[in-house]
Amino acid sequence: MILTSRLQLLSCSLQHFEALLQGEDVLGELLDIEIPEFWTSFPEIILVAYDKLRNDPSLLGWFFYLVIHKEDRRLIGAGGFKGRPDSTGTVEIVYEITPSYREKGYGTEFTQALIRFAFNHSYVQKVVAHTEVEYTAYVKVLQKSGMHFAGEVPEDQLWRWEITRNQYELPAD
Repeated sequence: MILTSRLQLLSCSLQHFEALLQGEDVLGELLDIEIPEFWTSFPEIILVAYDKLRNDPSLLGWFFYLVIHKEDRRLIGAGGFKGRPDSTGTVEIVYEITPSYREKGYGTEFTQALIRFAFNHSYVQKVVAHTEVEYTAYVKVLQKSGMHFAGEVPEDQLWRWEITRNQYELPAD
């Protein structure tokens, strides 16, 4: 689990996925949280992520996180890493915040926590993310999190964003 000032980032275990697949109310009861009806824009990813973790349990911690608003005890998003760091020490992050909690700094808080988590592992050298090819709120969040434009991925029609260990400033204690 990763904690920030307002969020609890819970690494989604097989138990959490199984509860979610039984119904959002089952997961809500297990975690003692409220789960809004449209907490994710990508519900199809749940089964895919569950299968991926079931086939490779070592992904836990480097994979799917549930974003829980601590004060509201409410699920407000999801995201995490697309997998463990590769052989060059690069890891990719993704995130989503439910619409009613957007534009309040939660996306930035979430991505900053993921970047901090990654760089707390000495073998991680770079954190990357991808966005659509347009200047959106997602881009602003990545920029506020210290990521820099690293070029286009023309075959996927995406922009690549990154921050290296050398560019990362450790937060003051």
